[in-house]
Amino acid sequence: MDFKLRGTNVIAIELLTDSSNFDLEKIKQFIAEKKQLLKGSRFILSVEDRTLMADEVEELLKFFKTVNELTFCGFKTNVKENRELCIKLGVPCDLSNMEIEKIKERADNEEIKFIKKTLRSGDKITSTGDVIIMGDVNPGAEVEAGGNVYVMGNLMGFVRAGIGKKECEVRALYFQAPILEVCGKQVPFERNESYVNFKIKVKDGKIKVEHKTGRN
Repeated sequence: MDFKLRGTNVIAIELLTDSSNFDLEKIKQFIAEKKQLLKGSRFILSVEDRTLMADEVEELLKFFKTVNELTFCGFKTNVKENRELCIKLGVPCDLSNMEIEKIKERADNEEIKFIKKTLRSGDKITSTGDVIIMGDVNPGAEVEAGGNVYVMGNLMGFVRAGIGKKECEVRALYFQAPILEVCGKQVPFERNESYVNFKIKVKDGKIKVEHKTGRN
């Protein structure tokens, strides 16, 4: 079974699947065969037009932990149920442009901004809605969003999310920033600490932080 790859090692490489070719064992076999080609890359599994089951996601996560050649950064999908499942399981997941275009309830003046690069010191990104960064946010870089912020890499710079909102969240595959601002509230962190699968969420006036300590 043929699968398609797109992207670059510098940003991220996506493996494209859909309802016609999604097969767990064949996906794992394909990645195992291509792991030298994928060596050192950030890797994303794109699943279009197919609803994932929890056991499928968990099996894939176990498999990716055995592939040391790449860094698994999460899923990309056009199915909202997949994103909701990934959020429940603590796995990064972005909605593809196809699905984003279908979201009618989003205010006309809000945007979803995809940044397909690493933000370096001095870079600043702003959005009235969500920001999704397919790379790192280095020290000295800034992100300001009226909505949520998702970093599919290492978050080390400053993020201000949920500007003017009562609810928001920030997620990062890795997190090492000294401070964040969510819904107008600043939250400090220990400078020497690093976290994996980091999430901070504001809901009903309460701030909740979830993560794993250190890099696995």
